[in-house]
Amino acid sequence: MASVLTADNLNFMMSGMKLTLEIAVLASALSILMGTILALMKTYCRGTLGFLNILATVYVEIFRCTPQLLWILMFRFFVTGGGFNLGVVSLSVVSAPYVCEIVRGGLNNISHGQFEAGYSQGFHFIGILWYIVLPQTFRAIIPSLMSQITSIIKSTSLLASINIFEYLFTCNTVMLNATSIGGIFTVYAMEAAGYFIVCYLLVVLVNTLGRKFRFA
Repeated sequence: MASVLTADNLNFMMSGMKLTLEIAVLASALSILMGTILALMKTYCRGTLGFLNILATVYVEIFRCTPQLLWILMFRFFVTGGGFNLGVVSLSVVSAPYVCEIVRGGLNNISHGQFEAGYSQGFHFIGILWYIVLPQTFRAIIPSLMSQITSIIKSTSLLASINIFEYLFTCNTVMLNATSIGGIFTVYAMEAAGYFIVCYLLVVLVNTLGRKFRFA
């Protein structure tokens, strides 16, 4: 066990956690942006813009009904710039459909009266979305959105399959040097603890924000 918990090994594993968090933050931001655009396309694109609704629906259903790992393995042949770019792009693309459905659920709970009130105040459609609809939507979906971000953090472990030096990959590399069962399970415990701490802190943040908005 002692040979596993060396300073070099711990630093190596923490470098993996650092990369995991960096990828997760950027992938979460991009997936929220992409998911919001997809949700708007599915919710409001009708008539002459109906083809955008169809495109968004096809995209969402394809990625929701196929394994994330499959796409991550495929993207490595198309994304250049190293493992960081590959991790961010692949996780963003495969996570956006789930964010889309979360945002769309929030949009569907906004009454049409909000648009009528906005038009009466001189807002155009985009202005109503930006200043009235989307703020209310995101306020309502914070718990679900944060749950999806937690899933993105855990999904970074899939990147180990393509040799990106994120947390799971670095921990498993250290495990290869373990000389006993105790050392192996020590690394497993550290893997679990690392993900648990990060995700639990996010849950605490969600609960705090939920109370803040509930009583605001």
